[in-house]
Amino acid sequence: MAENIPETAPGPADPPSPAVTRDRAALALWAPQFRLRLTTPRLELRVPDEHDLRTLAELVADQGIHAPDAAPFQGGWSNALPQVVAGRVLQYLWKGLALTRPDYWNLGLAVFLDGEPVGVQGLQARAFPTLAEVATESWLARGHQGRGIGTEMRAAALRLAFEGLGARHATSAVYEDGAAALAVNKKLGYHPDGIEVQARRGTPVALTRWRLTRAQWELSPAAERESTIEGLDGCRNLFGAALEAA
Repeated sequence: MAENIPETAPGPADPPSPAVTRDRAALALWAPQFRLRLTTPRLELRVPDEHDLRTLAELVADQGIHAPDAAPFQGGWSNALPQVVAGRVLQYLWKGLALTRPDYWNLGLAVFLDGEPVGVQGLQARAFPTLAEVATESWLARGHQGRGIGTEMRAAALRLAFEGLGARHATSAVYEDGAAALAVNKKLGYHPDGIEVQARRGTPVALTRWRLTRAQWELSPAAERESTIEGLDGCRNLFGAALEAA
């Protein structure tokens, strides 16, 4: 089946109107994730609404996520024309919102710098009430890489996991040639947790696994980074988190 690529690029998105803000509050009655907001000295992370989704798609279509000859993500979802990747980003975020339940959730947070989207920070868990383990994944548009944003948004996600939800472990998986992501893991205190050899574009490559325990996080540079969490109380049951994690 041929990919559906728009013939002309959409115009720039308008700022959210008061009606959009009211719609977001109304959606939160049924999907409390829309109340969740993480903030750092530079960034805001939130579940994207319709306006945010449009601006994210335009960002990806305009800038892309990585060089065409790179393949940093499992499954190769980002190895396509930027317009196609933009659609896949939307599908990922819609799917995460639709399938959220205590035994499986995939929280996709749009990341904003000075009110403009720059990427997505993901936080996933399976059987969280039993395992209390999360995994992270993320991307930044090409025009915003190399500025420390990836470290800052991951640190905010780790605070949400450990301090907000009471996680015991956080994991990350990075290909051995993913220098930027590997640097973030090391900077935030993750420890190596083995490798898995995968086929990527017909060639074997090592996927490195990384793990951070709650005790390690409390002593890590990640815990020292400033961030705040708002709107989490209404989401705790949805994520299978204990109330005493607050």
